[in-house]
Amino acid sequence: MGSYAYTARDNRGSVQTGFLDAMNEDEVLGILQHRGLLVVSIMQRDLKQARAGSAASAARRPSARRMHTGVTVEDQVLLCQQLATLVDAGVPLLRSLQVVTNQVDSRLLLAALDEVRRDVEGGRTFRDALARHPKLFSALWLNLVETGETSGHLAQSLQQLARHFESAQHLQNETKTALTYPAFLIVAAIGVLAMFVYFIIPKFKGMFATMDIELPLLTKIVIATSEAAQRYVIGIIFGLVGGMYVVRRYLRTESGGWLVDRLVLRLPLFGRLFTCIQIAEFGRGLATLLESGVALLSGLEILHRSATNRVYGEAIGHIRDAVKEGKMMAQPMTETGLFPPMAIQMVMVGEEVGELGKMISRVATYYEEQVEIFIARMTRLFEPIAIVVMGVLVLFIVLSIFLPIFKMAGGVSGG
Repeated sequence: MGSYAYTARDNRGSVQTGFLDAMNEDEVLGILQHRGLLVVSIMQRDLKQARAGSAASAARRPSARRMHTGVTVEDQVLLCQQLATLVDAGVPLLRSLQVVTNQVDSRLLLAALDEVRRDVEGGRTFRDALARHPKLFSALWLNLVETGETSGHLAQSLQQLARHFESAQHLQNETKTALTYPAFLIVAAIGVLAMFVYFIIPKFKGMFATMDIELPLLTKIVIATSEAAQRYVIGIIFGLVGGMYVVRRYLRTESGGWLVDRLVLRLPLFGRLFTCIQIAEFGRGLATLLESGVALLSGLEILHRSATNRVYGEAIGHIRDAVKEGKMMAQPMTETGLFPPMAIQMVMVGEEVGELGKMISRVATYYEEQVEIFIARMTRLFEPIAIVVMGVLVLFIVLSIFLPIFKMAGGVSGG
């Protein structure tokens, strides 16, 4: 029989501390859970200082595993899944945080979780401890964790967060897939053109100089372009690098960000893709919040601040203001002109039958599927289009090279 110090929270989130005599920590955990408390930490009284020192030294000990510096969506997914599994299995929150801290692969997340663990051990709520790291834990994180702590269903809230991040990761991967293939083909086309301009055309230029014929206009244009590219190669490189730097700096400004967010929605081919992505993000985020018990206005406020596209962020703010005035959500969605009729009708039905969360979730699922369908179609169509474009460019250069040869051969045969 030993004496154990515990820290726990009741359904209102109030901190309770005390001591219990029990055979082991599992018995203490069972007693506290039977009282309806959310266990934060359990420590044997005579070992408390030693355990705290051991945990601190373990946190300071350098990790032997390979780690990256940033925090990816995958890191967020794994963190939520692991925490949800541990808390759902009855492991106290503090111990759960100690376990996941030793398993993360992000240095930034490791440092943040170590501080979160110490804050929770010091008596802060899990939500308040996370709120001290706003760059890593969004308003969505904080609201779902707060809802879980208040209701006593933290594991369920963390599972919902994991599902949300999984959907976000899936959308992110689909977007990368859609953009990577065209980018690769464009780089390949530029590489082929550079090879012709800097290596092949100069060799034929020397041969043409020995021919006593008038070069065709197409050949003159290609040779002049090749000469200019070789003569000003350093200036071209510096111009491209400087231009990219200036554009990048501008895009980081507020006006530059707005410009990009507007343009991506109006692109001839990819505009529909980015629109579907924004609607899917909006639907999935709002459905997650509503199903977790977060009020509609609070959910809209969170999504307004966390929107990845400023145009849709502004539209969500308009919807929030209209709902605050007592209007139904479908009406301001129509006024923005950014949501298709099908999404608006599903929201309208959800509001009428009192199942807004479920209908919003269906909207998100539908547009996630639309993203996948669009990418599958684009992948099939873009390859032949790219082959045709590259073929035309190569044919243009090859013709410019062989036209003088054909002309000379015609003159010889005619003579």
